[in-house]
Amino acid sequence: PIPSAILTGRRERRIIEKENNFKEPGERYRSWDPARQERFIRKWVDALSDPRVTHEIRSIWISYCSQADRSLGQKLASRLNVRPTM
Repeated sequence: PIPSAILTGRRERRIIEKENNFKEPGERYRSWDPARQERFIRKWVDALSDPRVTHEIRSIWISYCSQADRSLGQKLASRLNVRPTM
């Protein structure tokens, strides 16, 4: 459907600051107690160990986790026998 509202006002060009989509997840992970971090890692290892998950997809997710928290990415990579890309 096409919206019926008409927009008015002045159009401005602005520089948008670079986003950091991994800062908040990393802070959240680091705020957890070690037992909860371990459960989180185990769940990810179980999910990424599924035979339907390709090596490429596994590497991408490890990269994302590494950007949130380097130690998280390293732990996942070591348990999945994958070289971390970061």
